[in-house]
Amino acid sequence: MRFIYTKTFAVFSAFMVITALLVLMQVKGWLDPLKTVFINSPRPVTYAVAKAAKPIKYFFSTAYNLRKITKENAALTQQVFQLQQDLVQFDQEKRENEALRKELGFAANTGLSLVPCTVMSQNPFGASDTLVLNCGSDRGVSEGQAIISQGFLVGKIIYAGKGYSTALLITSSNFTTDAKLSKTGASGVVNGSFGSGIILDQLSQSDSADKGWQVVTGGIDSRIPKNILIGEVGEVVSNSNDLFKKATLLSPIDFNGLEFVFAVK
Repeated sequence: MRFIYTKTFAVFSAFMVITALLVLMQVKGWLDPLKTVFINSPRPVTYAVAKAAKPIKYFFSTAYNLRKITKENAALTQQVFQLQQDLVQFDQEKRENEALRKELGFAANTGLSLVPCTVMSQNPFGASDTLVLNCGSDRGVSEGQAIISQGFLVGKIIYAGKGYSTALLITSSNFTTDAKLSKTGASGVVNGSFGSGIILDQLSQSDSADKGWQVVTGGIDSRIPKNILIGEVGEVVSNSNDLFKKATLLSPIDFNGLEFVFAVK
């Protein structure tokens, strides 16, 4: 009986009484107004908190999106760079294929004995009047042989090593070879013009040299076969008082863009 008078019993009894009263009030509906107040009262607080947190949420969302956009932009930049590299490679291969097709088309229809050569170093700014080729004495290339492209004379071999050779361009002032007008057979000499063109010189003043007439090799030089195309007559640059007639020659070959040539054996 001593337990009834303890503090624990008093707390337990009070809890049971309060519980019974709450149950009774719930059954009677007396708690409905109070419940409505507790349910609706957080709404202004929730609205205020949400409004205050909105700028913070927007800041972090923007920061995340900027980081994401930066990464995507870097990836797209890399893709654009790769596509540009692929396009450059494609253009290079296309140009080389077109040049090679032209050369092979000529080679298939000529009776000349030819050695195909790739130009290892070019002359992009006219700083040099020579070409280094990947064909040499081990393939029958020797000094003095003609170098042609698309059937036109572009130079001659001035040095032949094993596996490579050096060719002097026809536009060099050091280049010279015998030539003739295809239409009349009139003889002359072809010289380079300081890397800028080709000159037909030492024609007799009595020989005609009309614009558009074809000029070919004369065949006097045994290392350069006759009737290889050189170019066509452009303008006569001498006058009647000169000892010989002189004219410019026009070649369809881009001497600064040569990639494939043939050495004539």
